[in-house]
This record gives sequence, structure tokens and C-alpha cells, in this order.
Amino acid sequence: MEIVEDVVIVGAGIAGLTTSLGLHRLGIRSLVLESSERLRITGFAFTTWENAWKALDAIGIGDSLRRQHYLLSSLNGIGIVISLGDRGYAEAHYPPI
Repeated sequence: MEIVEDVVIVGAGIAGLTTSLGLHRLGIRSLVLESSERLRITGFAFTTWENAWKALDAIGIGDSLRRQHYLLSSLNGIGIVISLGDRGYAEAHYPPI
């Protein structure tokens, strides 16, 4: 049996899955290929700017991501200060490279 898709997406990261969701909502079939055996929800950082949030809102997942994210409030020479909203602040002592 031959499988026919309109679009093949390589990588099931945030970009690949978001693209697949957006295409699906437009009625376009896609196939997402991923080399890992399973998807992870931990062990990564997701940083985005205002226009990316607009795109995530447009496909209906922005609010869900906002409920789970930490707001980066400032950077300093020793580490990063992260706002936890109502939960206070946390410090990461390993600055980004």
C-alpha cells in the first residue's frame, strides 16, 4: 500500500510539530519523521519572541504554553534570574553559551 502525503516534515521538535498542526488545520496532509524513539517533554529550553507567540496563538497553542513557561526577567554575569510568576524566582548559575 502506498502512502501519499502532501508534505513530509523532518523532525518532531517544536517547529516540526507546530508546522504539522498548522497544515492539518488547513486540510493539508503531512508526515512527521523523527529519528528518536520517543518524544521528550523535558531536557530542552524554549525561548521565543513576540512574533513567535503570535504564530503559536494563531494555531491555538499559545495559551497552553504560557501556562507552563517561566519568564526570563534578567541576565547577569553569574547566571540567569528566572521569574516564576506567583512562585517567586529561581536562579540558574550556568549562563547560556
